[in-house]
Amino acid sequence: MIKSFQLSFTVLIIFTVLILGVVGNVEQKSQDWCWSIVNKDRCLQKECESLCSKKHPKGKFMCIPSTPGGPFQCNCRHPCR
Repeated sequence: MIKSFQLSFTVLIIFTVLILGVVGNVEQKSQDWCWSIVNKDRCLQKECESLCSKKHPKGKFMCIPSTPGGPFQCNCRHPCR
């Protein structure tokens, strides 16, 4: 009886830990993203990528026009804190 209880308890604990890990991983992936302008005057791909990764290590850079037909800005999408 005690061996059966110990085995059931162990399986229950392992199952609980796995479920908590999966739920935590889903919550991490659904985090909000923020945008910040890294350079408003120009957007050179290598420079923008470098500035974005220095400012926000998990950030992704994107060159976006500041106004229609205007110069491109270097924007960095990163996890909100």
